Amino acid sequence: METPHFGGADLIITNDPNRNFRQGTVVVYTEHAAAMSWLVFELKKIYDSKLNASNKYGFYPYIGELIKSSVNAYDDLFETMLFVVDKIEEDWETR
Repeated sequence: METPHFGGADLIITNDPNRNFRQGTVVVYTEHAAAMSWLVFELKKIYDSKLNASNKYGFYPYIGELIKSSVNAYDDLFETMLFVVDKIEEDWETR
């Protein structure tokens, strides 16, 4: 069963180039949308106690920007996932 694609808190991860979104939303188009969405859902579980109604709009778009920059730099699914996890650990562990 494929993981549903993530959409919420100003982040959309999709493999559908025709996916609708509103201005200001970080949109990640990737053939690995299910895997990247799985990663976001896992990070959500890990950092749930640190997230609230206001800071989630910084957390999720930041993950999207990390994914986009990493995909451009590495173009490797596992390297991208490791990069995102490392950066989130660095930036959110002390919050």
